[in-house]
Amino acid sequence: MVQSSNAQRSSLEVTIRSAVKAILRYTQAMLVLRNSVSIAKLTLNLRARRPKTLSAKIRRSMSFNRDEMLSIYADKVRVREFVRARVDERYLTKSFGTYSTLQGVARESFPRNFVLKANHGSGASVICWDGAPRGRSIPAKLPKETWKLYLIHPDDLDWHACVDLADKWMGQNFYWDFGHFPEWCYKNIPPQLLVEEVLVHDGELPEDYKFFMFDGQCKFLQVDTSRFTGHHRNLFTPSWTPIDAKYFKPALKETLPPPKHLEEMLVVAQALSKGIDFIRVDLYETDDGVKFGELTNYPGGGLQEIEPKSLSIEWAKAWHQNY
Repeated sequence: MVQSSNAQRSSLEVTIRSAVKAILRYTQAMLVLRNSVSIAKLTLNLRARRPKTLSAKIRRSMSFNRDEMLSIYADKVRVREFVRARVDERYLTKSFGTYSTLQGVARESFPRNFVLKANHGSGASVICWDGAPRGRSIPAKLPKETWKLYLIHPDDLDWHACVDLADKWMGQNFYWDFGHFPEWCYKNIPPQLLVEEVLVHDGELPEDYKFFMFDGQCKFLQVDTSRFTGHHRNLFTPSWTPIDAKYFKPALKETLPPPKHLEEMLVVAQALSKGIDFIRVDLYETDDGVKFGELTNYPGGGLQEIEPKSLSIEWAKAWHQNY
């Protein structure tokens, strides 16, 4: 009985030590990434060699792929011309203009509902929309890390705070910061501000449909739901068969119906990705039909893993990298 107790205690101690070591390794990695871009680049290069999983191949692309088109795909302003040439103008959201600053621009220059984005980063946007919860605001004192999304009701929008936030975006480079690996495609994008219409579907913000494309072929798609009230992420085959897998966020247990325009979305994603070894094509189903969201070179910044690993390895085989 004593031997059994000692064995259990010993096993528990090993488990605790392993967990502590894992936490320390993660903390050390984050500190390295935050404090030295040179070391971060070296770490990325080391983790990009002999890739087998999808996330490892994303890291390899981040390290070694220097195709200048990647910057166009990542640029939320310049990519509009690419989309216009590849598919059709109707898939683009309505633009209210591009700016280098909003200083001196009146709030009344834009409709009551609008989206403000920085073209040279990921996640930096303000959605000013009548459907937003009341009482939210842009902080008067902005934090250092401002690459985030703000969902604000028009009656709660402080225009001066919005202008200050936009100016802060313009002074930052998304290439490397905030515990990320360096994302080369953002490094040389000329910063701009883009103001667009708010997309809606049945009175709500539309769901995200993200198509993982390998030279025009869709291997799977990712659907993000309830992004502002409990983020879930589900994976599907192109024919909308659910995939039993986890990709960073928990999956919604309820069955999700396919979008009405799934076939059209696949055609658009194929046209936009043809000739590109890998790209994620983000689309929305809206009251006005299918709309383009963005092209993503490095989903999850190369840090988000797919479980089970065997599935990630299988999908990665479709990505033929010559760099």
